[in-house]
Amino acid sequence: MEEKLNKTENIFRNSTSPDLLFDAFQEAIKLKIKDPEIFKILLGNPALSTDEIKMFVEKLIKEFPRHAHELSIWAAKIFEHKDDYHNPLEDAVHYYKRAKDFKPDSFVPLLNLLSLYNYELDLPTNKVILEFVETRISAVQFKSKVYYALADHYKKIGDKQLEGKFLLLAEKSLGLENK
Repeated sequence: MEEKLNKTENIFRNSTSPDLLFDAFQEAIKLKIKDPEIFKILLGNPALSTDEIKMFVEKLIKEFPRHAHELSIWAAKIFEHKDDYHNPLEDAVHYYKRAKDFKPDSFVPLLNLLSLYNYELDLPTNKVILEFVETRISAVQFKSKVYYALADHYKKIGDKQLEGKFLLLAEKSLGLENK
């Protein structure tokens, strides 16, 4: 089994053939390989197109639902840095939203979404990001982290009123979290 695992990892890491990657993926599923780290290597392979990455992510989420949050975050990070097609930001936002849906109490997808906000351009995704983050804080376990990030965001755009509001909420939440 160890030898097959190493062979699969080597293919995921080094192959430049999407067909070979797909075959190795099918074999990994048949072998019941459950380590998400192995599949992250596959998703990060630069030979894969955007559509192929999406296909693999969806198959992995279906196959390993308990790792859906982690796999969605990994996919979003890949799309954040993918510059060979026209919608990397929208795809990154999509997978961070999915990660949040898979694990509603996690603050990580919200902080990662906020990091995608573009302060130089007024992009439609900026509004989507803020609305999503602000409406999903209630389920987060450590709200102070998100509130501090929002306070910092509003400081960057010069909105003193909202900066103060979220700073106050952050300090109040931190006090509750430390009890």
